[in-house]
Amino acid sequence: MDDALRETLKAFVGISDEELNQLRPKVVESLENVGALLSYRIVAEVAESQNCSARYKVGDKMVFNGTFLNTEESTTEHYCMDAIPPIHIAMRAMIAAILNLDDPNKYFFNHVQCLDTGSRHGGFGRVLFNVYAEKIEQPEGTA
Repeated sequence: MDDALRETLKAFVGISDEELNQLRPKVVESLENVGALLSYRIVAEVAESQNCSARYKVGDKMVFNGTFLNTEESTTEHYCMDAIPPIHIAMRAMIAAILNLDDPNKYFFNHVQCLDTGSRHGGFGRVLFNVYAEKIEQPEGTA
């Protein structure tokens, strides 16, 4: 890991040199490719929705930059805690692909369902999300 990345990580997250020295080689390799992550947004788009208490509607989107929810680009009014865990699992696979400089949309299991099972199965509502990565177009003259 070069000195510039070390200093950036220390300033950004407060990690110490001792902790940086303990990182596994695969983690270091991923961190060295973190710039690739900045060139994508991950979208969880509502594909189906029934009886959703968060009032998700087909076409609503939660947009993430890296692991951070981008509330300005997201179109959902509310954020349901039952939706986050399955979206997170799909995102982790996509982020790993991006950090390995691979195609984040290569997975054929790209739909996830919220944790509520819906009224037919003992729950209340049910929402299905299509999770995918979009390449962010960089303004001309930027890297």
